[in-house]
Amino acid sequence: MTLAANPPIEIPLERLTGPQKWELFQTLWEDISPHMDDEARSPDWHADVLRERLEREERGEAVWRSVDETFDRIRAQIAHGRKN
Repeated sequence: MTLAANPPIEIPLERLTGPQKWELFQTLWEDISPHMDDEARSPDWHADVLRERLEREERGEAVWRSVDETFDRIRAQIAHGRKN
């Protein structure tokens, strides 16, 4: 990945490990977030959606799954030719 700068900054994302990419993301977020204006922040309705999802979980109507588990379920559904 090349960032437009003068001179351009080359970041070899394809050669970074997962933990290195996560560390880069966190570093960038910590640098960017204090300077973000209100337009760049999550809209208020995001909090409403998250609150509803937590309430559904508490009522036993929803289950949180890890990303790995979710992808495993999707792969299994695709392998069996099903949706859901």
